[in-house]
Amino acid sequence: MDADALKQWILRRLNAPIWKVELCEEHVDDAIEWAKRWFAAKKGSKGLFAIDLVPGQVVYDLDCDIDTILEVAIPQNKLDLSLIFSPFTLLEEKIPYDVFASGGSGGLYSSYVQSLGYVKVAKRILSAEFEWFQEGQKLFIAGTGDNSTSSQLIMRCKTNTVELLTLKERDHDLIKRYSLAKAREDIAFIRGKYGDYPGAQGTTTMNWAEILEAARTELEKLEEEIFASAGPMGMLTG
Repeated sequence: MDADALKQWILRRLNAPIWKVELCEEHVDDAIEWAKRWFAAKKGSKGLFAIDLVPGQVVYDLDCDIDTILEVAIPQNKLDLSLIFSPFTLLEEKIPYDVFASGGSGGLYSSYVQSLGYVKVAKRILSAEFEWFQEGQKLFIAGTGDNSTSSQLIMRCKTNTVELLTLKERDHDLIKRYSLAKAREDIAFIRGKYGDYPGAQGTTTMNWAEILEAARTELEKLEEEIFASAGPMGMLTG
């Protein structure tokens, strides 16, 4: 369901065209945009972005669609000098099992931790350890090794944009229901300007209070659902 189909769905849920719906087209557009921004802020979609690395450059402007960088991957330089000081002298630090003490001696895990620490310190001393951080819409990187040749950095990011047609069904349902609830809020505020109006058979009371209560109940429920849909937090150790 694209944005136009979603607009028609919202109007039908509000009983149009059988009943008059006191909303203009912009009200419905605002409700959908509000839902998309809510989803982007609370959960968001994820995407892959690439940046061409420039030799000697440490600050890069990020794409306007990027909200938060989650992971960064950079090609490993095969001529990394830290390998000279590696206790394994192996490319990509692929460690064979037999370099450690025998498991029966109780020293296997201790040897593994010490070896990883040795490699980490060696890379830090030689400025070969890759580090990055995000500040606003800029990415700062350090320790990319020999940047004399061009390469690409790949980022897995949470994005600012929400494409309705590419969402999973559960996420699409969240946006549909949130849009409808915001449209109902607008109707309640519009109808609430006058509590009732005169008619041929007497005064007719508007149902704005019931609509507003239903909308806010749905919005509270959606807040709980979107956090649950993000999945459990990962295990923290150390």
